[in-house]
Amino acid sequence: CVGQGGAGPLRYSLAEELERDSVVGNIAEDLGVAPSQLAARKARVVAEGSEQLFHLDPSSGVLTAKDSLDREQICPQSETCT
Repeated sequence: CVGQGGAGPLRYSLAEELERDSVVGNIAEDLGVAPSQLAARKARVVAEGSEQLFHLDPSSGVLTAKDSLDREQICPQSETCT
């Protein structure tokens, strides 16, 4: 997620085994914009892989985990997972 004026990306840390629908962050608050601006700008989450891991509610800015996250499943055979 890139902030206004190119301020840099937003980064979120997630605990392993995070439960489904757990709140990860609030993108609107973190960017310093009104949630209505996210909806007006058609904000969305785009996955690099085939599986969408997160859900963004553009009316509130809340980012949640779509399912329980399992590091071994997401990053098999890797000591670190980003």
